[in-house]
Amino acid sequence: MPTVANNFTTVVHREPYAAISPSRAQLSQKGKVVLVTGSSGGIGFAIARAFGKASAAKVILTGRHQGPLDTAVATLSKESPQTTFIARLNDASDIASVEELWKQFDAEGLVVDVLVLNVARVQPTHGSILEIGYKEVVADLATNANSIAAFVDFFYHQSKRDTSKKLSLVNISTEAIHNFEITARIPNYSASKSAGTILVQQIAKHVSPDDLQIVSFHPGAIFTRAAEKAGYTRTTLNWDDEGLPGHYAVWAASDEAKFLHGRFTWAAWDVDEISSGKIRERIDGDANYLKVGVIGL
Repeated sequence: MPTVANNFTTVVHREPYAAISPSRAQLSQKGKVVLVTGSSGGIGFAIARAFGKASAAKVILTGRHQGPLDTAVATLSKESPQTTFIARLNDASDIASVEELWKQFDAEGLVVDVLVLNVARVQPTHGSILEIGYKEVVADLATNANSIAAFVDFFYHQSKRDTSKKLSLVNISTEAIHNFEITARIPNYSASKSAGTILVQQIAKHVSPDDLQIVSFHPGAIFTRAAEKAGYTRTTLNWDDEGLPGHYAVWAASDEAKFLHGRFTWAAWDVDEISSGKIRERIDGDANYLKVGVIGL
């Protein structure tokens, strides 16, 4: 699980703040259709809620179980009545299921403007990859990497989309792709999430942010069902507010985050600080800064 230590920016956030508020006019998602994968609960639910607060026209929630999805849609519909929330069953680990989902969208004339890749497989496994076994590793890759390739491909090649309008892709990554202490504890998860993050990073290299804007980020230390299954409790850590990654996802999909195209950030980092000063100068001057790679070369 992620830690809370971080000193990349002098200002570190644990909860939502004004600059990433979905109520800001500059972050409005009015008229847009948003798809958030794995969103019946936890971080995905918080992200769907934030896009509702940003006045998205439609927010599509996906999950493997109808009951939790229906509950999530009912809750969000009451909170943000101006937004239409839609529940769709989908198993991201099954490429056929992903393909069928996009076929349904096409048949309905539903064009997605913002795709948030949140669904992930986090198993409470311990030990080395060889002790865990290849079946668990392959299963992690199916959800945390393979499904990303499918979702992004179908998203970008929507037959009915207006190519004059920019698409936005937000990838929910993890600190586990770069924190070596964490990677040692959950090697299969960190490897598969690293693969997924590198995948969208590579896609970003060959597409303009004016066509498809891509940003990956670590959501923070959020107490979710996955954390609970892994043995954590509400008192294990000083958990971050789930609204932080929710609001940050809306900001990451906006034009204000265009300068982060293809890069990896933390939701905790103050956006005003990374948007200006020495950090912004480094981002603008170094094409590989804040990207997954080899430290030391």
